[in-house]
Amino acid sequence: MLDNNGTPQNTDTTQYHSLRSYVRRFAAASLMVAALPVMAINIVWSCILLRAPLKKGKWLDIGGDVVELYSWRCGLLKNSASLINVAAGHVNFVGTPIIWEDTTVPNIRRFKSPCERAGLFDCLQLHRLTGLVAGDTASLLKKQDEQSLVKDCVMVMKIIVCRLLYKHGGIKHAKAAVFGIPFENAKMADAVSWVCDPHTDKNYCQIGYFLNANSINLAANNSALQTTLSQSNKNFVDGSGMRLAARHAGIDLADNINGTDMLPVLCEKACETGSSFFLLGAKEGIAEKAGKALQSQFEGLDIRGTHHGYFQSDDEIIEKINNSGATILLVALGSPRQEMWLEQNRHRLDCRCALAVGGLLDFFSGAIPRAPLWMRELGLEWIWRLMQEPKAKFNRYVIGNPVFLFRVYVLKQSIRGL
Repeated sequence: MLDNNGTPQNTDTTQYHSLRSYVRRFAAASLMVAALPVMAINIVWSCILLRAPLKKGKWLDIGGDVVELYSWRCGLLKNSASLINVAAGHVNFVGTPIIWEDTTVPNIRRFKSPCERAGLFDCLQLHRLTGLVAGDTASLLKKQDEQSLVKDCVMVMKIIVCRLLYKHGGIKHAKAAVFGIPFENAKMADAVSWVCDPHTDKNYCQIGYFLNANSINLAANNSALQTTLSQSNKNFVDGSGMRLAARHAGIDLADNINGTDMLPVLCEKACETGSSFFLLGAKEGIAEKAGKALQSQFEGLDIRGTHHGYFQSDDEIIEKINNSGATILLVALGSPRQEMWLEQNRHRLDCRCALAVGGLLDFFSGAIPRAPLWMRELGLEWIWRLMQEPKAKFNRYVIGNPVFLFRVYVLKQSIRGL
């Protein structure tokens, strides 16, 4: 037997997919029974208005196939009528992404989804809500198609939670400001292209920072840091806290751009463009270990030099960076030291671009493990960081996060500025 992509399937796989299909349809029918009061209200409402209760909309999935979905013309939970489509076997609960307004279509002529059919929910929805960049579309959907029914249910619940927390509805500008600090509302690919761009019209090093809840809390009590952040060439928004702040300010964010998610994409781009790196920061030996790990992962990656963050002389370290000929400098000195150091020395650096990357080198050296994907999907990586380094991160997260939310929702500083 062949699957949708023309590849052979064994009997066990076919039976498993059939079982999943029956269970999904049964679940949809059960939800329809539970939703009978809502359905009754919507039908009565439509009769009062002398309108047909249901309407059929046509959509496309990212493979280019037409998807027809029902919705209520009026009443409550209008999209709940799509349960009829699931019960009828036209679509799945979890499957190939449907092209809604904010769905990104893969940049290929005809995308062949590994999923059986279109779904009301998919992993890409979850990643869009939190801005997570965690792999290519085909790989993510293949993993989704192979996951169990229990994981399907968990994914749907995660999407519902993230819709409540991060639901879009504001304005999506390429350039915006939050807490009075300008930032680039960019996709990861655009941010990486900027880092690797030659910047031939500039005669000094371009500086990029990642704005997160901690940097905002620090800037609120440090006017020099606030000025430094405002004077960078590019700021990128990082973390679920900033996503909540932007939503409160009426801004829809694109990708969640942090140094740890950016670096693998940046390394691939650097190999293509011939860009090279210098890694500065962390404890002795960490930068060197991270560099070797990256070079083993990305063939041909050019790392010109490394140095720990416990240096005494700016002159000596700047001379070493410039002599290396590196085009990209990653500075992992911790906030606010890394931002202040770059601002003070940017005119002396010969590299094209420098990024303040916090604890990035600890992750890629293996000194500290990265949070599991499910925590990152929910915007809960900070809990993992706290678990890994409870003493070091106590003030930042246990005290800092409530303070940050107070700034957002009580002081309205995400709108008014610090």
